[in-house]
Parts: sequence; C-alpha cells; structure tokens
Amino acid sequence: MPASRRQYEVVSVSLPRDLVRRANAVIPKARRSRVITHMLTSFLGSIERKQMERAYETYYSQRSGREAKEERDFLADWKITDDEAWAILEKDDLNGRRKAR
Repeated sequence: MPASRRQYEVVSVSLPRDLVRRANAVIPKARRSRVITHMLTSFLGSIERKQMERAYETYYSQRSGREAKEERDFLADWKITDDEAWAILEKDDLNGRRKAR
C-alpha cells in the first residue's frame, strides 16, 4: 500500500431523518462522503481555533502591566515598517506591476 494513501475508518452515525433527506436532495451520492468529511474537518478546525482563542485570552489576561506595555511599544516600533511595506505594495499596484502570488 503506498505511503501517500490515507487511512480511513468506517463510522456509523444516526442523523435526523429530515437532515438526511435534505442532504440527499442536494448532494450527489458520489460526493456525500467528501462533503461530510469536509464539513466535519471544518467543524473540528473551528473548535480548535476557539480553544486557541481561549488560551490566548487566558495568557493575555494574566500578563503584567509591564509586559503589556513592552508589547505595545514593540508593535509601535514595527508599525512604521509595516506602513512602509504597505506603501510599496500600493505603489506597485498603481504602477500596474503584477502582484506576487
């Protein structure tokens, strides 16, 4: 078996009948498993992002005032550089240069 093949596991779930009917009406049979996989992946990704958001909130709420000030000062120093970079990009757009991919 090639290393690039994904490992799959068959699962069985019970869903509300109305939901199954709606899915059957709009999703071609050949694509249903891919659609369900995509939706579940998106859902799990959103949960992970929410957990990360909560971890950041916890971290930032526990910082001292000195740490927060140091970070604000650091970001202010970089703002000038960011503004310069954006100005270069906008100038390139106005000159008709092709955007980087």
